[in-house]
Amino acid sequence: MADTVVVTGTFTDSRTIRLDREVTAPKGPVRLTVEPIAMAPKRQSLWEFLDQLRTDQAARGHVPRTAEEIQKSIKEERDSWDY
Repeated sequence: MADTVVVTGTFTDSRTIRLDREVTAPKGPVRLTVEPIAMAPKRQSLWEFLDQLRTDQAARGHVPRTAEEIQKSIKEERDSWDY
């Protein structure tokens, strides 16, 4: 039996894995075990995070409230207080 080879890779779609390095093995059937690798999140600055957040929100169709809408909401909340 041939030696076991451990190599990492990345799914490019539900049926394709791009290996991180070439594997030299004889042609024929193989057994593949998929084990997700926990990766550390990419460090980004606050500005990069906020820029990405706005981009993601826009892609979802999110429209932020206007300053007037926020002030109206604050006024309505304060008007509801019993003091």
